[in-house]
Amino acid sequence: MEAMIDLRIQSRVIEAQIDQLMPAFKAACASFGRDRIELERATIGKRLTPGQWNYSASILEQEALLKHLKQQFQITHEPCGGREITWTLKLLG
Repeated sequence: MEAMIDLRIQSRVIEAQIDQLMPAFKAACASFGRDRIELERATIGKRLTPGQWNYSASILEQEALLKHLKQQFQITHEPCGGREITWTLKLLG
């Protein structure tokens, strides 16, 4: 357990370093002017994040109704899969 906690702490430090480096990394990638950059140790690819839309009130109402119907179905039916046991680790402090 202690080894997993140590690794999670290291992971947090690395993620902070990645976040700090990200603006410079994005600028360097953009300077190539290509969607794909081939390097000796990695291939870097450009992709778009999911789009966002402003749906009409009618569509939003249908979506809310569908969500409600799905919730009702879940209350009265057992899941057909996806119930696996996992363990989570929350760092304190």
